[in-house]
Amino acid sequence: MLPSRGIGRRRMLLLAAGACCIPLSAGAQSGGNLPVRSVKRLTRNGAGRQDGTDWPNAWPVARLSKGLATAAPGDVFLIGASQDDRTAIAIDHGQIAIKTSGSQGHPITVSALEGAGVGESADAAPPSFESSVPWTIERVARRKGSPCYLALTNGASYLRLTGFQVEGTSADGLMKFRARKTGSNSFQDVQISDIDARNVGRLIETDRNAFVSDMQVEDCRARAIMRGFARFHNLSNAVFRRLDLDAEGIDGGGKNVCQLISIGSGANILFEDVILKNAVNARWLEDGSQGYVQGDGIVCERKTSDITLRKCHGSGMGDAAFDLKSTRVLIEDSGSDSCKFGARVWSEGDNMIRRSHFRNPVTRGSTKGACIQASGTLVIHDTILAAGGDTSAIMLHRLKTGTAPVVHMYGGAINIDNQAALARSSDAGTLELHDVAVNGTLRSRRYDLNNNETR
Repeated sequence: MLPSRGIGRRRMLLLAAGACCIPLSAGAQSGGNLPVRSVKRLTRNGAGRQDGTDWPNAWPVARLSKGLATAAPGDVFLIGASQDDRTAIAIDHGQIAIKTSGSQGHPITVSALEGAGVGESADAAPPSFESSVPWTIERVARRKGSPCYLALTNGASYLRLTGFQVEGTSADGLMKFRARKTGSNSFQDVQISDIDARNVGRLIETDRNAFVSDMQVEDCRARAIMRGFARFHNLSNAVFRRLDLDAEGIDGGGKNVCQLISIGSGANILFEDVILKNAVNARWLEDGSQGYVQGDGIVCERKTSDITLRKCHGSGMGDAAFDLKSTRVLIEDSGSDSCKFGARVWSEGDNMIRRSHFRNPVTRGSTKGACIQASGTLVIHDTILAAGGDTSAIMLHRLKTGTAPVVHMYGGAINIDNQAALARSSDAGTLELHDVAVNGTLRSRRYDLNNNETR
């Protein structure tokens, strides 16, 4: 398992019932102490009377689904590690169903945070959650992994899911928002925090017809990620904050592309303090040559809008650190290193990058790298672009159904070596520089590029 990160940044939430203290992340609270109706404590096998009133009489984890089915707003379920049994809880046996909602200001909480063990002392070991079958890339790639451990259905909302230390999830995720033919498929105000994971198919997954809104995902770390940290088909009004995600170059082959965070449709999404590393999927052609290399950090598809990235950084991506087909994109105080593309901005409209730094783009296969690839309209302020070799600072890539891209850059700097290009065009496009330092010399100039032209 990954080593503990401690609870230095977490606030202690005093639970009125049983005078119990649970460490929750700052982001997992909805302003002040949350009212609590009852607290149930659980360990892997339970103990004593198994009524959950205290740790010597903890519920077994197998009873969690039944407890959640009758939960009321404000109820808390604490999962701890018994001092007599530190065996990991299996995530591929006994799926936990969450189909009951809390209410505004009175969420239902499922917490496996550090310090939640016997006696609720700060030095108690946190519980761990693992697959009982050895995790392998081949098994996940063949879709042979187990279904999700936490299954959210019936539009379960006003939830706090926090503190899980996990190893070995399938592509179905640790937790999944499931859509049903009947009942509600809209999920609201679900906050996920303090997840620590290794060997990940996915952590968070959604069905195609599940609609999630008013969500926060904060203070999570994942390593060795094959398909992604989170995939949402429909997501609006969401925050991703303080995430540290490293795919470690795991390649599932074929169609098992890694996109660390993927959003299919939705609006008003903020990414802040998100670190993304090493998602690379190499495709090899029949003649042995390398095809299009994939692997992305943050991906937002065409039906998304109003996307903000703040203090985010991507490195070592096979494709793009930030692949944004969205309408209205803002990237600020962010950057990339050693990706094929630092940022890809596709749409026409109010798109802006400011106070950012993109460097060392990498050519992969036959696709030449670039700090920024623009396919629509883009304004860049006070940003540094650094490119070398056969790459370029800016790539103007006209889409088959689009108009020629236009990029305006104000201030900042472009640093290129003798081989790298200031700008490159796949078809046609315009770059305007306004007081930009190009290799140390201020330049204000318009460049109109034609098919496959380089400047």
